[in-house]
Amino acid sequence: MHLLLAERVARHLERSPKSPKYLCLRDAIIEMIVEGHLREGTRIPTEQALTDALPLSLGTVQKALRELVESGELYRRRRLGTFVAGGDHRREITTPAFHFLRPDGARVRMVFMRLLKRKKVARQGTWSKVLGASPEGYLHLVRLDRIDGAFTCHTEIYLRHDMASFLLDAPTEDLEHESILPLLEARGRVTLSHADNRLSRVRLPRAMAKVMLGDDTDASGLRLETLYRLADDTTLAWQVMHIPDSDYRLSLRTGLR
Repeated sequence: MHLLLAERVARHLERSPKSPKYLCLRDAIIEMIVEGHLREGTRIPTEQALTDALPLSLGTVQKALRELVESGELYRRRRLGTFVAGGDHRREITTPAFHFLRPDGARVRMVFMRLLKRKKVARQGTWSKVLGASPEGYLHLVRLDRIDGAFTCHTEIYLRHDMASFLLDAPTEDLEHESILPLLEARGRVTLSHADNRLSRVRLPRAMAKVMLGDDTDASGLRLETLYRLADDTTLAWQVMHIPDSDYRLSLRTGLR
């Protein structure tokens, strides 16, 4: 395990030389879990053992393991050590209309989602004007998206209920390990054609700033509004993401095919 992990860490360090080293270790461990090299219940070497085997400081190793425990990839048992948790560990979230770039230009592949709200909405609102008439109503999802362990975004998604009703009963884990649109496509419900991104600079709403940044003081950021459309130009989903200021960048695209 030590040799393979060292190889993976070296690859990430070479690929993203300006990225924080703890992210390189974190990404390498998640890769090994996803690929089956580290199975559920496997005991992770001690922090000191990892420090001795890798070109990383003890503080870097501790920070990487702490984040993996907080995100649910690993768990700790007092006096026994740190172990691989069960569940779905895929963390490369597919965002077909955009993706984030680290300060060194490397593409972000790790997004940690937390579902805050999921409900059916019968009444009319801005969402009905954007999505058009939907006799069965609409579906409203609210998430916190932790981007690369660096910052947190607040994401709201409205969908037509007639095309996305199964999401009301989908396991929470599914909605926290994949973005919504690929889930719809995988179910054979829709085939997305293109997206319309609208990016603007805003003052973050105080309630969102408190959730994302830990306080409700005035803070600026970006508002990314994305309309996902079908080939006939029907708007299936309306997503609004509030993004706090950081040294990360966005790469936007419109064609989804």
